[in-house]
Amino acid sequence: MADTPLLSVLMPVFNSERFIAEAIESILNQTFKDFEFLILDDASTDKSFEIINDFENKDSHIKVFQNEKNLGVVESRNKLINLSQGKYITWLDSDDIALKTRFEEEIKFLENHPEIGLVGANTIIIDENSEKIGIWLFETEPQKLKIELFFHSPFLSSSVMIRKSCLPQNFYDPRFPVAEDFDLYSKISEHSDAANIPKFLVKYRINSKGLSKSNIEKMEQLAFQVIKEHAERLGIKLEENTIKHLRKPKTASKIAFEDITEIEKSLILLKYLLLENDHFDKKAVDEVIQKYWFETCRKSTHNGLKILKIFFRSPLFCKKLSLKDNCRLFVRALIKF
Repeated sequence: MADTPLLSVLMPVFNSERFIAEAIESILNQTFKDFEFLILDDASTDKSFEIINDFENKDSHIKVFQNEKNLGVVESRNKLINLSQGKYITWLDSDDIALKTRFEEEIKFLENHPEIGLVGANTIIIDENSEKIGIWLFETEPQKLKIELFFHSPFLSSSVMIRKSCLPQNFYDPRFPVAEDFDLYSKISEHSDAANIPKFLVKYRINSKGLSKSNIEKMEQLAFQVIKEHAERLGIKLEENTIKHLRKPKTASKIAFEDITEIEKSLILLKYLLLENDHFDKKAVDEVIQKYWFETCRKSTHNGLKILKIFFRSPLFCKKLSLKDNCRLFVRALIKF
């Protein structure tokens, strides 16, 4: 490893004794080796700090730090960024797993695409026993990702690598606990492009100590504010009710018939505002808005065939859907699925 590494790998840890060893080993087993590995224990009360110290004694990449008291993920992440020396920074949550070529693939991508400030990747979802239970496929095109950020965060933190020069001045904003990543990615996207590599490079663990109901509600409230402020910085004014309806095609499992008109109005308004703004590509706007209109109607097919009439007659329908998607929508509406 060079005196100044190309990459800084950052891992805040709090009470992760069950999974921390597997997470650390996945970093040390990377095919790319020019990195420093900074681990910050956030005053854990289990054996996490002992496990981390054992690894530090075995591998020179690792530097261990410890907070005297629990500061939370935002302050811990900002502390790690200030300690880092690399041209690029990347994260891995202490219960997730990086696949062996992740760093190699992402470094290569950023070195070959200087306009990209942030890159992520597709994700394998695993359970507490490291068994695969699903996948997440993310949008890859930079112009579409700029628009996706008005609906949700289209990146997974444990897959993200960031060009350090593209970080906002104050890094993670403490006003957005449990939505700090969404806010950071939104700010980076305002001044540089972002992308996802269409490969599976990380395993994300779903565990029983995940977000509580209250934290999920808090995350949703903070997501509203992130989108609102992101839009304002780009000269776009979105009311809270509009944002609420824009979120539904992504977050709701089913959409009530009475909500469809309001979602349609919100999508039409967003499309108009984005097309009036030089920051966004027209083709990308058309395709992403069309996708969320399709998702709105797909999640409303339990209301029957009348959904098809609403879908096809809407000004949001761009006639760019595949025959497969059209058939899927028809069948779902026919059986009221």
